[in-house]
Amino acid sequence: MTITKILVPIDGSTYSLKAFRTALDIAKNNNAKISVLTCLEKEDVGAWYIDKRTNKKIINDAKKFAKDFLSKLEKPAKDANVPISLNILETKSASNQIITFSNSNKIDLIVIGSHGRGGFNKFLLGSVSNKVSQIAKCPVMIVK
Repeated sequence: MTITKILVPIDGSTYSLKAFRTALDIAKNNNAKISVLTCLEKEDVGAWYIDKRTNKKIINDAKKFAKDFLSKLEKPAKDANVPISLNILETKSASNQIITFSNSNKIDLIVIGSHGRGGFNKFLLGSVSNKVSQIAKCPVMIVK
């Protein structure tokens, strides 16, 4: 199996950062490229009586925060001589967006953290990593 494109979903959790470091090693050993993906789950943030501009501000602030956070991954990738692209997408479902991104970009391997920012009932295996591992068309490595 040739690995040239690796997708690493990042949610800011320790597990997703471990997945990034693992993907970096794999990419370095296979001359592969890493695509980092952060999904901003877009829900109706306010009630009907809240000005809709508030929602837009929250999403814009989240994008800025995510961009600043992800930019810190560029240095380790550059030091390892691994090409990296940073992607921030709004979505209603992180797992569906990861799968869609993977398919449309012909990803060879998804490296994802075992847990993320899910609720207590997702403590054994995160719901996003679980769904991605079941539905993705390419191999998925889940990092603990």
